[in-house]
Amino acid sequence: MNKLHFIIYLVILLLGCATKNKEIQSSSTVQNSEVPDSFFPVTSYIRGQIIILDSLPITPLKVTVIKGRTDSTWGTKHTLKQFLAPFLNTEIKETNLVKYFKETRFNDQTLNAITFTYEPRMKLPDSISLRRWDVYVDPQKGVVTKIYMVKQLKENDQRITQQLTWQTNKLAKISTILNKPDGNVELLKEEQFIWNFE
Repeated sequence: MNKLHFIIYLVILLLGCATKNKEIQSSSTVQNSEVPDSFFPVTSYIRGQIIILDSLPITPLKVTVIKGRTDSTWGTKHTLKQFLAPFLNTEIKETNLVKYFKETRFNDQTLNAITFTYEPRMKLPDSISLRRWDVYVDPQKGVVTKIYMVKQLKENDQRITQQLTWQTNKLAKISTILNKPDGNVELLKEEQFIWNFE
């Protein structure tokens, strides 16, 4: 975690003088077809958050919405880990995906966040289901506030999109969406674990 805090601090220091709604270029952003040195280690960060959650005397609430019907039940920390597993099996480390994804940074003062966006730089191989992700950092506090990830899968000849929203110290939500052949989409299921109700 010390290395993670140092990386966040360094990033905030580098981006501190960015202006509203202006894309920021730095040494870790793709410039002149150069590969960036490193990305924010999303997987390690979420795993660290899970370790912190494990140490707290709380029980997460699981809320499931299917076709407008909402069900809720008290979950366990173990079921939360299983819930997140599909998004943690493609590890996002500092350098392992720089060949496939590019990083851009954006300082949006209306959201009070510096957004790190990671998008494909080429057609991705079938072995990579991850399609993009965003990391939101509070520029005043120098902490990650939210992570958003998108995966695309094929299930029974159907194209499925899964979106994870991780809100630091608060909740994790996965939306499962069916991509229809006619271009329309259908929200199949939305599941979230909430452990902070403030």
